[in-house]
Amino acid sequence: MALPNASTPAYAILRDRLRSAILSGDWPPGTHRTLGALALEHSVSISPVREALLSLEGEGLVEIRQHRGAIVPLLDAKLFADLYDLRGALQSLLARRAAERATPTQLQGIATHAAAFAAAAERGDPAEALRHNEAFHAAIDSAADNPQAQAVVAARTAFVNAVRLRLGYGPARMRRAAAQHEIILAALRARDAEAAAEAAFAHVESAKRDLLERFAEEQGRKPNP
Repeated sequence: MALPNASTPAYAILRDRLRSAILSGDWPPGTHRTLGALALEHSVSISPVREALLSLEGEGLVEIRQHRGAIVPLLDAKLFADLYDLRGALQSLLARRAAERATPTQLQGIATHAAAFAAAAERGDPAEALRHNEAFHAAIDSAADNPQAQAVVAARTAFVNAVRLRLGYGPARMRRAAAQHEIILAALRARDAEAAAEAAFAHVESAKRDLLERFAEEQGRKPNP
């Protein structure tokens, strides 16, 4: 979780704390908490609690119950698969548009992030690789110049990245992703919108399979209740 600064709104600080609590298991799936209880626990008013929960609901991390607060849904393989399906559709669209609209400067920025990801993959540094992976995709999304699609992708990114950071990558996944980045980049440089869209979709599908495998492994390691 990024450290807040003096200008960070109270709701955003609380949102990040609650997201961390959910992903770490401190706020377990199936557990209901009221706005009042959350406000008391975090020493804030009801208003930032409500805003934080609405933001987390947009990420799929909580379900808001009218007049009752929020509950964390069960985090299962279907949730992750659904999020990646959405991400694949949108990032395919954004890659297509980026191939049509990216400036030479934007293409250079995308290439810089691809190279940084590859270097982190070679070092076996998953946290740094994840950071540059996000920057690589954010640069493509920005070049696509579709703010509505960007907003939907961004709303789901923090959750997926937090889960990825916790579960890690499967064997050879980072190197495979680096190679996929190069395929996407080549299509963008060639202004081949169809190839860029197909490569972006294949990249997300590959990431989805890897995350689901990691999640299944984690579930298999948990003791039976």
